[in-house]
Amino acid sequence: MVESLLDIKQTAAYLKMNKMTVYKLAREGRIPAFKIASEWRFKKELIDQWLLSQMSLRPRLKGPETGRDMAGRPAVLVVDDETVIREYFERSLSDYRVMTAASGEEALDQIRSQRPDIVLLDIRMPGMDGIETLKKIKEFDQGIVVVILSAFTDPAISIEAARFGAYASLAKPFDLDEMKKILEDARQGKIR
Repeated sequence: MVESLLDIKQTAAYLKMNKMTVYKLAREGRIPAFKIASEWRFKKELIDQWLLSQMSLRPRLKGPETGRDMAGRPAVLVVDDETVIREYFERSLSDYRVMTAASGEEALDQIRSQRPDIVLLDIRMPGMDGIETLKKIKEFDQGIVVVILSAFTDPAISIEAARFGAYASLAKPFDLDEMKKILEDARQGKIR
């Protein structure tokens, strides 16, 4: 099996970063890299692992006013095409103002009008899927924390979500206490 080695240009394109940023990260030892004949090289597998480790390290940027309610509860938008999942979160997350959307398109409309603090986003939905929705959320506001929910445990999904700015990925079915801990950490900008 041949290992996937990338140069700086390929790594920058893969990570959706500027080449100089990748060079600086490599030079400072903040990204897995090594030199071959004075040229930086990156193993794709190690870059994927690094991406996953960076998922919850992203700083939370200040964005527009959030959709908190009168009691000051943080707003969580649950985006899932399954009614049972949306209703479950409405019942279970009493410390949050829970909004729901059945599609990526509906989620984007709500985000524009009510800006949630956190989005719980299903990956597999009809129409606009979770990754495309994640990209559009981050284009709108980098400060919105997005937690990916997926019934599929494919690490490639988590890696792709991390590349586009997801805070965390959780496999369904998930433990409610674990979900609440992630929500609290995300709300406070903590690293998991």
